[in-house]
Amino acid sequence: MGLDTKLQAECEAFIDGFESLLLSTLNPDGSPDLSYTPFVDHDKRFFILTSHLSAHTGNLIKDPRAAVLFIESEAAAQQIYARRRLRFQCEAERFSRQSPTWDELIPAFSSRFGELIDVLSSLPDFELFSLKPLGGQWVKGFGKAFDFRGRIESDATHLNPKKDSNQ
Repeated sequence: MGLDTKLQAECEAFIDGFESLLLSTLNPDGSPDLSYTPFVDHDKRFFILTSHLSAHTGNLIKDPRAAVLFIESEAAAQQIYARRRLRFQCEAERFSRQSPTWDELIPAFSSRFGELIDVLSSLPDFELFSLKPLGGQWVKGFGKAFDFRGRIESDATHLNPKKDSNQ
């Protein structure tokens, strides 16, 4: 099994343990905003249904750049400095209520999160976005960090600080 395939399996299993993701977007003044949102994992993208009352909704409409983080809970971590974490740089795409994507994904949200989605999806301030991973980093412990492209699809590279040191 190649490195890309092994890391992809690990990362997909890690993602499967989450119902929400941490989301970083850019405010209109360029400052970062950090929030969280529930998500549906579909077609190698993370879909979010989010209100205009959340800063990240307006931020994604104005600037599609975003970062997503999945991180092991502190309680489950063997070492606080080495919590397992998976980060993606993403590009957001917004879908209208009249799109086939809306029609396909709202039932997936309902299946995952229950009847509340019927109410939320009927409210005019809720928007559907996909977050398409462009690349990222998987950290699974000390000295066990990897960069990759896409959604862990190719070019996994083990990060080794000794390569860059003068020692």
